[in-house]
Amino acid sequence: MSSEKTSWPEVVGWPAAAAVTQINSDRPDVAIEVVPDGTNVPPGYNALRVRVYFDAANASGPVLYTPTSWPEVVGWPAAAAVTQINSDRPDVAIEVVPDGTNVPPGYNALRVRVYFDAANASGPVLYTPVLG
Repeated sequence: MSSEKTSWPEVVGWPAAAAVTQINSDRPDVAIEVVPDGTNVPPGYNALRVRVYFDAANASGPVLYTPTSWPEVVGWPAAAAVTQINSDRPDVAIEVVPDGTNVPPGYNALRVRVYFDAANASGPVLYTPVLG
């Protein structure tokens, strides 16, 4: 597993320019995109890209935290996970899916799928829910 840094929670609340400087210092090999929060961005994963979201009403303002995955909910009851994701991202549709169910392929930037163990009464979340 790579030891390269892939997230920068410490820059949340920093001015966007300072966040870009820090990320570039840690990972000069990545392309940094500075994006106004709420902007539709092309789907897809790129290990050499970092997006920094900021408040469009305040261009010099702080970096915003817009979660795209919820590793902390693995093991939680599915209903509690849905509540947390909805609290963090009310703009996304959440699909609760029993593990092993076939789902249509494709990326949707406004969808999160929560896979749970239907054989267990508490229905714990089995995998990290991610945007897409």
